[in-house]
Amino acid sequence: MRFLLRPRILRLIAIVFAVALVAYIAYGYLTAAPPPDESTFQEEYAVILNDYDGEEARLEQYRGRVLLVYAWATWCPYCADELRNLAALKETYGDSISIVAVNRAEPLPDVRPYTENLALNQSIEFLLDPRDALYKEIGGYAMPETLFINARGDIVFHQRGPIEISAVRERIEEMLE
Repeated sequence: MRFLLRPRILRLIAIVFAVALVAYIAYGYLTAAPPPDESTFQEEYAVILNDYDGEEARLEQYRGRVLLVYAWATWCPYCADELRNLAALKETYGDSISIVAVNRAEPLPDVRPYTENLALNQSIEFLLDPRDALYKEIGGYAMPETLFINARGDIVFHQRGPIEISAVRERIEEMLE
């Protein structure tokens, strides 16, 4: 009787192995990166933001460009210096990069004077996110949060918390290569 159970056990093991192998291959196929010519912009890029004039804006409009998205707030102790650094980097790199600073759910009467007092040039686009939707969509939990997005729309790096200007410059150089 023992000899009859062995072939059944071996068949069962073979079936389980075959099912696991098929599942592994299917998982790899379904999670594979898209071909290089396809954008990978995800749903989080469809979040509706507003500029200071109340016009709608979405990160999708930056498709095809190197993009830094900087989530900030007036109460963030690091944000003023980092916004100044980002403005300087934008001046250095010009049109080869786009920088969008997305304010986290603060009203325009608080945000506009803050950015005007920083005396930044107009190279950074400031957007408002009244529902804090982008921050939630990217799984934000630190301040500030910086997304480095390549021209395909891939988030190639997500910095949680402050970041040194040299590290920002290094990431930009990598994305521009």
